[in-house]
Amino acid sequence: MKKVGKLILGIALGGFLGLTAQTPNLEVKKISPRTTISVVKRIEQEYYLLTKDKPLEFSVDGPTYLRVYTRLLWQATMTQKESYKIIVSEDQESEKIMSFTSELSRTARGANRTQYGKWRSFYLEVPKGKHNYKLTLLEAKSETVAVRISFERPTEYRKIVPEKPYRELQFVEREKIIPYYEVTLKNPVKVKIEGPAILKVSCRLNYDYTMEGKQNYTIAAIVGGKEWQTKTFKASKSETGLYKNAPELIPSVASNMYLDIPPGSYLIEFIIKGTLAKSGALTFYYKPKEQYE
Repeated sequence: MKKVGKLILGIALGGFLGLTAQTPNLEVKKISPRTTISVVKRIEQEYYLLTKDKPLEFSVDGPTYLRVYTRLLWQATMTQKESYKIIVSEDQESEKIMSFTSELSRTARGANRTQYGKWRSFYLEVPKGKHNYKLTLLEAKSETVAVRISFERPTEYRKIVPEKPYRELQFVEREKIIPYYEVTLKNPVKVKIEGPAILKVSCRLNYDYTMEGKQNYTIAAIVGGKEWQTKTFKASKSETGLYKNAPELIPSVASNMYLDIPPGSYLIEFIIKGTLAKSGALTFYYKPKEQYE
């Protein structure tokens, strides 16, 4: 016990006196299970309090993007979910109403431990020149919403390439080439994705030279052998684009399908059905889903 006490004292004195000994080498003799721990530090951010009789007015030089974060002041009498509305005016010429539904935040606290809802946000695309904005609270049960403004661009979708094998169709429009992936009922296109995320699927029907007029088709997303989501489109031939490497096929105008991907890892199969066409074409984009606090 005395030796242990001396060792601890020696380390403490060494650290206190700033001794410049070499860093000792640490060698792990036995491999043990490991984990990663994320330590979340509390931060303070300044918000403006928006009420019906006290709107928020500001000006900004464009072109730029603004992101407006909002938190509903929470009261003990509120239900599990509460809604609120804010009027956004630009240059006293145009206005729109932003509607939100929120729930109590377990992490956000104001002065005197005031409670607030989980944040909700919207973007403002500011044109070139100086512009004036006004935020007015239209409706809120607590009659108070906290507002914070940040210079942020909207999150852009990123392209995701499906799992092989697939046939790539090079769609050309206005000298721009976009890779699509051919899909049939028997030959699905498979995509791996991590959630939570939003998956955007750009869909086209592939006409042949015997098909005319508008055509219906359905894209089905399959997970674990079961249909998860489907969407039916009405297609018409594209008049501005073609497939550079597949002249026998005539692409339709594109339509979009959006999938809300929950947390976890997924392999999603896409098929086309409900059509006389032999195939369709898909391309994929995704962006992480925002986590509200």
